[in-house]
This record gives sequence, C-alpha cells and structure tokens, in this order.
Amino acid sequence: MEKSLEVDNYEHNLKMLYEAKRKELEILLTYSIPTQLSNMKTLLWINFLLIGLMLQFIKRLPLPDIVIGFFILSIFAILFIISAMLTSRTKAYGIPDDIAIMSLYEDHEWTKSQAIFDMTYALQESILENRQAITDRANKMYISTWLTLCSLFFIIIAFVQIQIL
Repeated sequence: MEKSLEVDNYEHNLKMLYEAKRKELEILLTYSIPTQLSNMKTLLWINFLLIGLMLQFIKRLPLPDIVIGFFILSIFAILFIISAMLTSRTKAYGIPDDIAIMSLYEDHEWTKSQAIFDMTYALQESILENRQAITDRANKMYISTWLTLCSLFFIIIAFVQIQIL
C-alpha cells in the first residue's frame, strides 16, 4: 500500500512539472517568438523608411558626406535583421516523435511515471532549443537596433550641418 502511494505521489509531482514546462513552452511559442518577429519587422521597415526619406532629401538638398555613414549603418542594420529572421526558423514543440518508443515501456507500476518523465525531458529540450533561438535573434536585434539609432544620429548631424552651413 505504501509503495503505491509513493508511485502515485511521484506521478503527481511529475505531472505538475510537466504542466509547468508545457506552459513555459507555450509562452515561448505563442508570445515570445511572434513578438520578437514582429519587432524585427518593425526595425526592418524603419530602416527602409529612413533610407527612402534620405534618398528623397538627397534629390532636393546637397547633403554632406556623412550621409554615406547613414547608408552604411542602415544597410548593416537591415542585413542583421534579415539574418536574425533566418536564424533558427524551426521551432521545437517538445513532443517525442516516435510512438514506437512509448510502446517499448514494460508494464509495471513505474510505467506511467517513466513516460511522463520522458515527455518532460523532451519538453525541457525543446524549451532550451527555443530559448537559444530567441537569444540568438535577440543578440542580432540588439546590434541592429544600435545600428538604426546610430544611423538616425547621422541623419541628425547631416541636417544640423545643412542648417549651420
């Protein structure tokens, strides 16, 4: 009787852990990754917009050579964003792919516990894989954001020079 209680308690704790991991993975897949992709698209369009505006101003006003720095930074920002978008495009969902593995479990009192443990392990692996993809993209977005801000700074310097001269 006591061993049955031990098995039930262990299974209950594993189920709680599994549910917590499942919720963490769900947050990564439904919130973090889509929000990150949306932010990347926003940065991409900001840089394209800035380049378009500068091209319009170049047609109308003689701008100093510092504008070249703006174009270089914006182009690098766009390249970093595109690279971030293409990095780790696949998502890990945390589900064991092979049903045959589940059929290999021997039928005894720890069978359910072992299956839940294996599924929790698969969830943890996919969480780690998705976190790494998010971190890799975040690093590239960080660089791209700073490049975008620096290119804005170059634009401000260019217009200040026009106003002073």
